[in-house]
Amino acid sequence: MLHKDRQKSFLQHDVVIKTIKKSMEYVNLEKDIRGYVEGKGWAHSVAHGADLLTEAIKHPCFDNSLSFECLETIRQCLFKESITKAPYVDDEEERLLFILEALIDKGIKADDITYLVSAISDDLQELKTKEGHNLNFFWKKTNVINFLRGFYFRLLYKNAYPQIRNNITVILEQWHNETYNPSE
Repeated sequence: MLHKDRQKSFLQHDVVIKTIKKSMEYVNLEKDIRGYVEGKGWAHSVAHGADLLTEAIKHPCFDNSLSFECLETIRQCLFKESITKAPYVDDEEERLLFILEALIDKGIKADDITYLVSAISDDLQELKTKEGHNLNFFWKKTNVINFLRGFYFRLLYKNAYPQIRNNITVILEQWHNETYNPSE
């Protein structure tokens, strides 16, 4: 509906604003991060929630003051605890990138994007310090690295934000060079 309303305005302004805010709330509150569920079909709530939030950001009523909250939503999604206790396996992190691209198109500041990139690496380091090299850490590391790789290449294809790409390169190199110490 937000996509259609962007093309031909038919929703009341207050309904659009409420929907935009509820879209962030939904993505933040969702606990089921499964993609395809064997025997049942697509759950894919994080991916579909990311699509919803992307449309909300693209809407002319989106207030850029909500941009930081959207970044925090992405950040939180990369570290969600779930009933499956597994990493994203059906390109959910790619769909989260659509949110970031919509924010870029809306004119988000490079400093805010740099903050997100650094914050998710810091969060991963904090998780490693807290939990060590357990399975949860490795799954979250997979989510973060896949997200950063995808973001790096999206920026590269657009020849955009060379400093942010450099920051991502440094972070990825740091995580790829990390050695596993079984005694941790």
